[in-house]
Amino acid sequence: MNVADVLELNRVAYRYAAAVDASDEAGFLDVFHPDARLRVYHPEAEEPFVDHAGHGMIGQVLPTMRTMYRRTAHLMTNHLVDVDGDQASGTLLCTARHLMKDPADVNVLVVVIRYVDRYERRAGAWRIADRQIRFLWSERDLMVDSGF
Repeated sequence: MNVADVLELNRVAYRYAAAVDASDEAGFLDVFHPDARLRVYHPEAEEPFVDHAGHGMIGQVLPTMRTMYRRTAHLMTNHLVDVDGDQASGTLLCTARHLMKDPADVNVLVVVIRYVDRYERRAGAWRIADRQIRFLWSERDLMVDSGF
Protein backbone atom coordinates (compact mmCIF):
# COMPACT_ATOMS: atom_id res chain seq x y z
CA MET A 1 0.00 0.00 0.00
CA ASN A 2 1.31 3.42 -0.96
CA VAL A 3 1.58 5.67 2.11
CA ALA A 4 1.02 8.78 -0.04
CA ASP A 5 -2.37 7.38 -1.13
CA VAL A 6 -3.40 6.70 2.47
CA LEU A 7 -2.38 10.22 3.50
CA GLU A 8 -4.32 11.75 0.62
CA LEU A 9 -7.42 9.69 1.53
CA ASN A 10 -7.07 10.93 5.11
CA ARG A 11 -7.00 14.48 3.74
CA VAL A 12 -10.26 13.76 1.88
CA ALA A 13 -11.84 12.75 5.21
CA TYR A 14 -10.60 15.86 7.00
CA ARG A 15 -11.54 18.17 4.11
CA TYR A 16 -15.08 16.73 4.22
CA ALA A 17 -15.39 17.50 7.95
CA ALA A 18 -13.89 20.98 7.58
CA ALA A 19 -16.25 21.81 4.71
CA VAL A 20 -19.33 20.61 6.61
CA ASP A 21 -18.38 22.57 9.72
CA ALA A 22 -17.61 25.73 7.72
CA SER A 23 -20.74 25.27 5.58
CA ASP A 24 -18.39 25.50 2.59
CA GLU A 25 -20.49 24.18 -0.28
CA ALA A 26 -17.68 24.28 -2.87
CA GLY A 27 -15.26 22.50 -0.52
CA PHE A 28 -17.93 19.95 0.38
CA LEU A 29 -18.66 19.08 -3.25
CA ASP A 30 -14.94 18.98 -4.05
CA VAL A 31 -14.45 15.81 -1.99
CA PHE A 32 -17.06 14.00 -4.11
CA HIS A 33 -16.78 12.98 -7.74
CA PRO A 34 -19.49 14.70 -9.84
CA ASP A 35 -21.34 11.37 -10.24
CA ALA A 36 -20.89 10.25 -6.62
CA ARG A 37 -23.62 8.66 -4.54
CA LEU A 38 -24.44 9.56 -0.93
CA ARG A 39 -26.81 7.47 1.20
CA VAL A 40 -27.86 8.02 4.81
CA TYR A 41 -29.09 5.26 7.13
CA HIS A 42 -30.80 5.23 10.51
CA PRO A 43 -29.21 2.86 13.08
CA GLU A 44 -29.67 -0.80 12.11
CA ALA A 45 -31.54 0.17 8.89
CA GLU A 46 -31.14 -1.86 5.72
CA GLU A 47 -32.50 0.87 3.44
CA PRO A 48 -31.37 4.52 3.35
CA PHE A 49 -33.71 7.36 4.21
CA VAL A 50 -31.68 9.63 1.92
CA ASP A 51 -30.22 8.54 -1.43
CA HIS A 52 -28.53 11.29 -3.45
CA ALA A 53 -26.65 10.86 -6.72
CA GLY A 54 -24.51 13.54 -8.30
CA HIS A 55 -23.40 16.98 -7.20
CA GLY A 56 -26.83 18.48 -7.86
CA MET A 57 -28.46 16.34 -5.18
CA ILE A 58 -25.46 16.02 -2.84
CA GLY A 59 -25.23 19.81 -2.89
CA GLN A 60 -28.55 19.95 -1.01
CA VAL A 61 -26.96 18.55 2.16
CA LEU A 62 -25.37 21.72 3.55
CA PRO A 63 -28.33 24.05 2.89
CA THR A 64 -30.56 21.49 4.64
CA MET A 65 -28.18 21.31 7.60
CA ARG A 66 -28.16 25.12 7.87
CA THR A 67 -31.93 25.09 8.38
CA MET A 68 -31.49 22.78 11.38
CA TYR A 69 -28.14 23.68 13.02
CA ARG A 70 -26.22 26.88 13.63
CA ARG A 71 -22.87 25.13 14.17
CA THR A 72 -21.41 21.65 13.85
CA ALA A 73 -18.13 19.99 14.81
CA HIS A 74 -17.23 16.71 13.10
CA LEU A 75 -14.35 14.78 14.70
CA MET A 76 -13.00 12.06 12.40
CA THR A 77 -11.20 9.01 13.77
CA ASN A 78 -10.21 5.43 12.95
CA HIS A 79 -9.92 5.92 9.19
CA LEU A 80 -9.07 2.53 7.72
CA VAL A 81 -8.53 2.24 3.97
CA ASP A 82 -7.61 -0.48 1.50
CA VAL A 83 -6.07 0.81 -1.72
CA ASP A 84 -6.01 -1.15 -4.96
CA GLY A 85 -4.55 0.98 -7.74
CA ASP A 86 -6.95 3.84 -8.46
CA GLN A 87 -9.71 2.30 -6.30
CA ALA A 88 -9.99 2.29 -2.52
CA SER A 89 -12.50 1.41 0.15
CA GLY A 90 -12.61 2.52 3.72
CA THR A 91 -14.45 3.10 6.94
CA LEU A 92 -14.28 6.13 9.16
CA LEU A 93 -15.77 6.93 12.55
CA CYS A 94 -17.13 10.36 13.34
CA THR A 95 -18.50 12.04 16.43
CA ALA A 96 -20.50 15.03 15.26
CA ARG A 97 -21.80 17.71 17.61
CA HIS A 98 -24.64 19.95 16.44
CA LEU A 99 -25.85 23.20 18.02
CA MET A 100 -29.52 23.63 17.31
CA LYS A 101 -30.61 26.50 15.04
CA ASP A 102 -32.71 28.19 17.75
CA PRO A 103 -30.28 29.91 20.19
CA ALA A 104 -32.80 29.35 22.98
CA ASP A 105 -32.48 25.57 22.48
CA VAL A 106 -29.60 24.61 24.77
CA ASN A 107 -29.46 21.01 23.55
CA VAL A 108 -26.43 19.72 21.70
CA LEU A 109 -27.15 16.79 19.42
CA VAL A 110 -24.22 14.36 19.43
CA VAL A 111 -24.27 11.75 16.68
CA VAL A 112 -21.88 8.83 16.31
CA ILE A 113 -21.48 7.90 12.66
CA ARG A 114 -19.68 5.27 10.61
CA TYR A 115 -18.90 6.31 7.04
CA VAL A 116 -18.52 3.41 4.62
CA ASP A 117 -16.75 4.73 1.56
CA ARG A 118 -15.59 3.82 -1.89
CA TYR A 119 -12.99 6.16 -3.34
CA GLU A 120 -11.65 6.56 -6.84
CA ARG A 121 -8.61 8.39 -8.13
CA ARG A 122 -9.47 10.19 -11.36
CA ALA A 123 -7.15 12.58 -13.16
CA GLY A 124 -4.72 12.12 -10.27
CA ALA A 125 -7.15 13.18 -7.50
CA TRP A 126 -8.77 10.96 -4.87
CA ARG A 127 -12.43 11.70 -4.19
CA ILE A 128 -15.44 9.90 -2.75
CA ALA A 129 -17.34 7.86 -5.34
CA ASP A 130 -19.83 6.35 -2.89
CA ARG A 131 -20.49 7.20 0.75
CA GLN A 132 -22.84 5.51 3.18
CA ILE A 133 -23.51 7.56 6.29
CA ARG A 134 -24.44 4.98 8.92
CA PHE A 135 -25.81 6.58 12.07
CA LEU A 136 -24.86 4.38 15.02
CA TRP A 137 -26.54 6.33 17.83
CA SER A 138 -27.27 9.82 19.06
CA GLU A 139 -27.22 11.60 22.40
CA ARG A 140 -28.42 14.94 23.69
CA ASP A 141 -26.22 17.07 25.90
CA LEU A 142 -26.88 20.45 27.44
CA MET A 143 -24.73 23.30 26.24
CA VAL A 144 -23.03 25.03 29.15
CA ASP A 145 -22.06 28.68 28.75
CA SER A 146 -18.39 28.75 29.62
CA GLY A 147 -18.04 32.47 29.08
CA PHE A 148 -16.21 32.16 25.74
